[in-house]
Amino acid sequence: MRGHIYRAISLASVAGVALSSSMALAATTQADPQAEAAAAAPVAPPVEGGVTEIVVTAQRRSENLQKTALAISAVSSEQLRVANISQPQDLSKLVPALKLSSTGGGGTQVTIRGVGNFSGNAYSEPGVAINLDGVYLARSAGPDGLFYDLERVEVLKGPQGTLYGRNATAGAINIITRKPDDKLSLEGTLTSGNYGLLRAEGAVNAPISEGVALRVAGQVTRRDGYLSDGYSDDRSEAVRGQLKVQPSSDLSVLLSADYTHVGGKGPGSVLAPYLQSGDPYRGSSENGTNAILTGASLQITNGANPNFLPKISDDGFVDIENWGVSATIDYNFGGVKLTVVPAYRHSESNYLHYNAGFPVRAYEASKAKSLEARLGSDNPGGALQWLVGGYYFDEALDFDLFANQGVSFNRTIPNLSTRSYAGFGQATYSLTDTLRLTAGARYTHERKTQDGLNGGPTPSVPAGYPGTAQSYYELACAPYDASTGTCYAALNGRLSQSKVTWKGGVEFDAGARSLVYANVATGFKAGGFFGSTEPNTFKPETLTAFTVGSKNRFFGNTVQFNVEGFYWIYKDKQITHLGPIQPGGFGLITENAGKANIYGVEAELLWQPSTNDRLSLDAQYLHSRYSDFVYKQTTATSAPNTACPTTQVAGEAAVLVDCSGRPVSLSPEWTLNASYMHTFDFADGSALDALVGTQIQSSYWVGEEYLAGEYQKSSMVSNASLTWRSADRRFSLSGFVDNIENEAVKSGSFVQPVLGSTFVVLRAPRTYGLRVNFKLD
Repeated sequence: MRGHIYRAISLASVAGVALSSSMALAATTQADPQAEAAAAAPVAPPVEGGVTEIVVTAQRRSENLQKTALAISAVSSEQLRVANISQPQDLSKLVPALKLSSTGGGGTQVTIRGVGNFSGNAYSEPGVAINLDGVYLARSAGPDGLFYDLERVEVLKGPQGTLYGRNATAGAINIITRKPDDKLSLEGTLTSGNYGLLRAEGAVNAPISEGVALRVAGQVTRRDGYLSDGYSDDRSEAVRGQLKVQPSSDLSVLLSADYTHVGGKGPGSVLAPYLQSGDPYRGSSENGTNAILTGASLQITNGANPNFLPKISDDGFVDIENWGVSATIDYNFGGVKLTVVPAYRHSESNYLHYNAGFPVRAYEASKAKSLEARLGSDNPGGALQWLVGGYYFDEALDFDLFANQGVSFNRTIPNLSTRSYAGFGQATYSLTDTLRLTAGARYTHERKTQDGLNGGPTPSVPAGYPGTAQSYYELACAPYDASTGTCYAALNGRLSQSKVTWKGGVEFDAGARSLVYANVATGFKAGGFFGSTEPNTFKPETLTAFTVGSKNRFFGNTVQFNVEGFYWIYKDKQITHLGPIQPGGFGLITENAGKANIYGVEAELLWQPSTNDRLSLDAQYLHSRYSDFVYKQTTATSAPNTACPTTQVAGEAAVLVDCSGRPVSLSPEWTLNASYMHTFDFADGSALDALVGTQIQSSYWVGEEYLAGEYQKSSMVSNASLTWRSADRRFSLSGFVDNIENEAVKSGSFVQPVLGSTFVVLRAPRTYGLRVNFKLD
């Protein structure tokens, strides 16, 4: 690890470029009225060669990032383009606290400092709320294909239980798109690279009349899979249209519609420890994994299941369609602004994957309606800044999931309904010109229902039963499917829960460009169901976060140093794993298990001595341990699949697993992003940007069974690029390479329940290519 750090410092100090800074440093052009108001607010102007100011809307109002008393990272549109961010999973290389991983079926697992969700389960809801222009995306595949024509991406670290809609236990990711403006423009980007990469992005902005403008943008991506059998590819198409109507200075209406399709083979996994250590990206259908699976006793012995495939095939696929419509209506009453955001999101996923070591076939359909209304002060510089609002969310989710583990196969066909109501408010009051207090609270009430069917292997026929086995199955099951040997039972459930979350904070201007702040905030993720007859529920998980931080600019605005210390108390963690279900068989269940204490420090140093040079260092120290982590694991299909101590449960084919004292998964103790940029100016006005960056992480676990295959050793992943920009800045040409070391880095895992073998998802290997960008206005 020490050698990695020395190499990183050398790379950053000698080579010269910035690619993976976790704080966006490029200018952010705001097209909406809120941003224009913030830009008009009195701020110290940057000096020549100084650090550019960034405007964010993390607190539902536009404000300077350096004056925002929050733990927040903002990634600009330029950073996203330079880092080749085309899907949400790619954000991991830019923000140290953030981990995103592809899962089977095209979903995304998101964690912040180890707190998140298991997105491979359709019942699961995100622990990190992802919002598109203020609209909550409920499904794990919701953000796929949205990363084009963006203004910025904001990553809020810690619970957002006051201002944000649902389930923001660990934080929120806000995807902010570029908005229509009053200038006619056309821009586009074409990227080509290895693995057959071809990505085209484009946007046109057209003023229609006074106060009316239209912006249409889209993206098409084609890339072969990183795995040798074609998995982990990217085949997506997306389009977004936005119409801004501003009939007066007081009223603004933004209408938005978007559509995304994701196809191809989808994410893939490999057996770990790797069967071929020199080629970790050799796909599981080719590397000898099937010989292991075929040799195991996976076939069921009680009840025929002819659909079972005791091997991994290359016929997996994803077929995802997401679309949505929304409106953002702003009206200024004179010092008070009303914002109303009605929205509808439709998500439909059809997929087959083998990431768990067995075939998983599923169809999901989500229809979500939401409405948010906010009334707040609109007087920049006023002593009291306040906001109150209400939120309504209604989702109908249907899915059909067939997880074919052989001896423990399971088919779940539920209809789920979720309704959430919330009222919230937050205020900041200036006691003096330099000292401010903040307080906020939110009341949330949720109602959930479940209906449908759950199927599994047929039960054992009692000794002495007078009839045939099939007659018993027809009697015991409701219903019995003889063609597949599946015994069904009715699903049901009603769940009602309420929660008050709150925030308190203090902030102090220690100087003209120095802010000191302290916050305590709470958040929760609602409880829910799993595929079983009653008992089939789990309760909410909660997080309380204490934060102390400081944001500073020094030496004529050329040095920025931000530091944040945090302490999180994480209770009633929702853990999903294979377990016994009612009336029989095994499936994915969720239960509350344990408490964790998470604390650490994140520090960012940015030095921009001139317009031609920029050095960035962002380091995070993270200590995360479960003080109490006990859950039940079945042993009916195999010995316990864990490295933690176990205790036999009397009268059951199950053990209690005690992982107390273990580190939280996906939380490396050390993470360092280092980057440096130098711009060479030419006599004709053109310029050449030379960039290089690296991310170094200490070892961590990607799963909570703590098996050898789930261990990720310390790693170093670097990148570099050269970009020539024309004198009028309308045209640029770039060459880039990512993951120079060709390091295989694990991002997620699943333990095959019968064999106890670990299957892992890998981040991208070395990639390289060329990118052309143009803008005409």
